[in-house]
Amino acid sequence: MRRQRFMLVAMILGAATAVRAGDYAIEVISYDKSLSGEFNDPQVVLGRPTIDTTGDFSMFEPIVAVLPVFAPWKNTEVYRVGEGTSLVVKFDHPVYNDPLNPCGVDLIIYGNAIQRVGGSQYWLNGDPNGTFVQTTDLTAEPAIVSVSQDGQTWHTFSDGPFADTFAPTLGRIYDPPHYDPSLPRNGWWGRPTVPTYPLNPGLAPADFLGLSVAQVAREYGWSAGGTAFDLDDLDSPLPWFQYVRVSNPSGAGLTPEIDAFAAVCPMAFPDLDCDSDVDLDDRAVFEPCSLGSNVPVPGGCERSDFDQDGDVDQADFGIWQRCLSGTDELADFNCVSAP
Repeated sequence: MRRQRFMLVAMILGAATAVRAGDYAIEVISYDKSLSGEFNDPQVVLGRPTIDTTGDFSMFEPIVAVLPVFAPWKNTEVYRVGEGTSLVVKFDHPVYNDPLNPCGVDLIIYGNAIQRVGGSQYWLNGDPNGTFVQTTDLTAEPAIVSVSQDGQTWHTFSDGPFADTFAPTLGRIYDPPHYDPSLPRNGWWGRPTVPTYPLNPGLAPADFLGLSVAQVAREYGWSAGGTAFDLDDLDSPLPWFQYVRVSNPSGAGLTPEIDAFAAVCPMAFPDLDCDSDVDLDDRAVFEPCSLGSNVPVPGGCERSDFDQDGDVDQADFGIWQRCLSGTDELADFNCVSAP
């Protein structure tokens, strides 16, 4: 059964654009739109995060890719959680603190935070190799996140992370050889990113300082970004949840906007550091876990058992070799099941 589940996950992620109902929140349970202004339709938070939005008054373009420097901003894309209110959504299944979840992340919430470009440059939907991030400033409006198993008893990420903060959304991968011709003036942005695959949780805005927008996107790889949550960081850790609440305290002076809620997809895949490539860094994580055939997988090494046969051995190393992409080269999620 574990292998069947893994194979399904690999096929879904390999497609990169496929969507399952269980990947995202499917129902709005409660909300108060009295202070949401024009961003008052909570149904927009259901399903995957925004891939493309429209240009602003400097662009005048009907479709542009959502990027860390240009967030979704239409009232058909995000819902505003007004001061003193909250938004509660539900998944169609329990979302587990699964040891196969990449980098220990269980939930990702997408808002409309923006990585500022800074300096004298602005994002005008041009060549991403020519615009550089010159500040660590982030346009973010933190909101408090809680989860529940029954919708009644709540457990809160009291010390964060907070929704609508780092990391801003990336709607499409940076892939000039396979850019999507349906986007005007596009020679860089390809297939949609994978919202159920987390960004390396070790990254922060300072890691993007001095990078071009293209280089920032390469750091994301397959990931759509978003704010990642680990159930172990709750005030009272839970093994699973099904409901999520986003709250904006009275007097916060903020207007956080929410785009989507994604359950991280469990998968035993050789990208062990969540940077979307398979290279020697991943081998360094793998080797201490490789104890040989018929030796039970040690705790913390579950994702290194790539063939899910209960041990980490030469067969798993062979899968790592087959999946080897090289540093900064997107890994192929289908490599695990290749003949």
